Amino acid sequence: MASLFAEFLAELVGGVSGAIGAIIQDWEGETVDHFGHLDEMELLINAAQWGLIWRMFRFQSSDGRLQAIREILIETTQQKILITTLFDDYYLVLLMKKNTNLAEAVNTISEVSVFIRREMGL
Repeated sequence: MASLFAEFLAELVGGVSGAIGAIIQDWEGETVDHFGHLDEMELLINAAQWGLIWRMFRFQSSDGRLQAIREILIETTQQKILITTLFDDYYLVLLMKKNTNLAEAVNTISEVSVFIRREMGL
């Protein structure tokens, strides 16, 4: 049976045309839950790689402005990756196809994040 977090992530991926997968991780890079249209290991590896960037800004930057980072957008020739801080020590990685509408992704993350935060007791 899927967890509530996986259900929220499934709703997120299903609500964004072109979304490939979504992963919630903590400050150590440990996966809380995930959902996607990729092999599970590939999803987890993607999240770990992109999460390194989030953790670098949050915990290794001497610049206080970077430590307060809320979103990081990475765009490659083949995809978009949106890393969003859920709250202090948790973040969400959304993997998308290159042509995904970013505004749709941001709006859907915002809507689903309310339920994720509530489930986490925030």
